[in-house]
Amino acid sequence: MKIKTGLLMGGLLTSTAAYLAFRMLDEEKQRKLKIDALETVEDAKDRAVDYALYAADTLADTRDSLTETMGNYKDSLNVTSQKVNDKLNDLKDDLSQLQAYLRVRTTDDSGQPETDENDDITVKIDDQFTNDAKGINTLDDHGDQTEE
Repeated sequence: MKIKTGLLMGGLLTSTAAYLAFRMLDEEKQRKLKIDALETVEDAKDRAVDYALYAADTLADTRDSLTETMGNYKDSLNVTSQKVNDKLNDLKDDLSQLQAYLRVRTTDDSGQPETDENDDITVKIDDQFTNDAKGINTLDDHGDQTEE
């Protein structure tokens, strides 16, 4: 409380002293002092307006720059997306062509799938066990098949 009271009393005394000093001046000096004070206030207002305009310009420039950058990123993303889509479509076309080619290769002239007796390897387990039991096919110490 003492600090607030001291500041208030100091402000009142300073203001009173300034007012009394102002009143003791002659008319010409009072008028000149008023003009100087008004010019100082006007300069301060002009500077405040200038700084506000500078801040608004900077904000607008930053917004424009950000909008342009986002547009560039958006365009770049669209171009990349289009390239990926083109590559995927090319891959689809290539796969379709490969499927068609394989269908043609696996059918004979009559339109039926080609069959080759050698395509499938069939092993009958019963024959294998009976041949092993007779001693015809056995494995040596290295795992190689030998006939006896």
